[in-house]
Amino acid sequence: MKVNNNIVLCVGQAGVQIGGSLWKNLCLEHGIDPESGQVEGGGAPKGDWVSFYSRFGDDAETNYVPRTVMIDLEPGVIDEVRKASGTLFNPSSFVSSDEGAGGNFAVGSRGRGAELLPSVMDRVDAEISKCDNVGGIFIIHSLGGGTGSGLGCLMIETLKTKYPEIPLMSCAILPSPQVSSVVTEPYNSVMALSYLKKYCDACMIFDNEALFNIAVENWGLESPDVTDLNSLITEVLTGVTASMRFSGFLTVEISIREFVTNLVPKPGLHFLITSASPLTPPDQSKFEELTVTQMIEQLFDNKNAFAACNPMEGRFLTTAVNYRGVMDDKPQADAALAAMRTKLPLTSWIPTAFKNGYVDEPGVNHRKSIVLLANNTEISRVFARICDNFDKLWERQAFANWYFSEGMTEEEISAMRASAGELVEIYKAAEATGGGKKSKSAVEKISEAKAAAADAGNASDSSAEESVVEESEEIDVEESSPPAAEEPASESEAQDRPVRLRDLVNQGKSND
Repeated sequence: MKVNNNIVLCVGQAGVQIGGSLWKNLCLEHGIDPESGQVEGGGAPKGDWVSFYSRFGDDAETNYVPRTVMIDLEPGVIDEVRKASGTLFNPSSFVSSDEGAGGNFAVGSRGRGAELLPSVMDRVDAEISKCDNVGGIFIIHSLGGGTGSGLGCLMIETLKTKYPEIPLMSCAILPSPQVSSVVTEPYNSVMALSYLKKYCDACMIFDNEALFNIAVENWGLESPDVTDLNSLITEVLTGVTASMRFSGFLTVEISIREFVTNLVPKPGLHFLITSASPLTPPDQSKFEELTVTQMIEQLFDNKNAFAACNPMEGRFLTTAVNYRGVMDDKPQADAALAAMRTKLPLTSWIPTAFKNGYVDEPGVNHRKSIVLLANNTEISRVFARICDNFDKLWERQAFANWYFSEGMTEEEISAMRASAGELVEIYKAAEATGGGKKSKSAVEKISEAKAAAADAGNASDSSAEESVVEESEEIDVEESSPPAAEEPASESEAQDRPVRLRDLVNQGKSND
């Protein structure tokens, strides 16, 4: 089987900091020196290293270089990562300018971010050209700041427009006043969500409010800082990518494309709650080890979800559990997962909604560990919280001039708020009605269209992609689902308009 090559884009301060930590972990797991990019003794790295690394040099001196680009509008954090990583990264992988975005989505997406975009895309294009088989692109970014939200979303839009066949997985960090005091975070988060809803194939949510509470409860920290929270995120990302980097038994996702296939039942329902176990403090991991049953119970414990919500009060649309490490207790793990599955509020309309897999190679910090990815309707509470915080500012138009001065309009910002609010209603509708029939993602449809075009020999890839990207916005609806009244923008738009989920939930949408 051909190995997929994956690219990691780290955007903004949080994205670059997490990226530096993630690549250190990946290097250690593959036996690559995290400062030189070389393997001791000149041997080959462990596992399918080519999925995340390029190889340069000859047999005498071979370097394994991360497939990554790190981007920030100000150079401070990038300089720190560059200094700490020695010669691991390609020097061209760092892209920055001289001044930050000032916590303003508009500056990141229209001002200085737009000015830096051509340099960013040159580096991303170069990384894509090095890949034999692009499996997908991870984008690590915070939604609260100006660069991670604004420039990060501008990059996502540009990538999806230029490379519609490449799956995009956003790793999005949501803000919390417990960690940051940037007053414009609600604006930036809502604006970013409107982009992630439209352009991403899947999005892992990391909620700083939940991560802060996990660090307090499980690690005994009185006031966790961003380094503590970032280490939790790194643990999940390392575990999520393990099945792409190492062989195992029943590995469930070996590419971002398979993430989309297995975890996204239809476009719009592509936001994933994450969790990990064990949540043992890093300095105690060698001295305390949970049983696999305890780990699975911890994994599904509401207070350990990496999003500030209660998944057991919602409905699990799709679920993936990835176990890694020693396999001597696999029968116990199977039994514990089977028992847990009977307790979960699952859906009946997705017959393969619960998947689990095993990777032999243990992680850096634990002899055995588990990560969870869950598409759960309670994520709507997180989106509602963000929208409510937005509304508290927007009703007074507090700080709105900061965005107007960068060319944004009141109508445009209101439309972004409405788009983010639709996420709340889409997930509520999925919980209330069962969600309808499972439909294919844009990435799946593009792949099928290309295959059909190749067989027929008379259709171009570009035309297939254009038609599929437009079609992917349509939602299949069960015949038993009662349609709500539409509110079309115009009479001409209403004619022959396809039924979409947003139309079905339009009546239940609040007038904000």
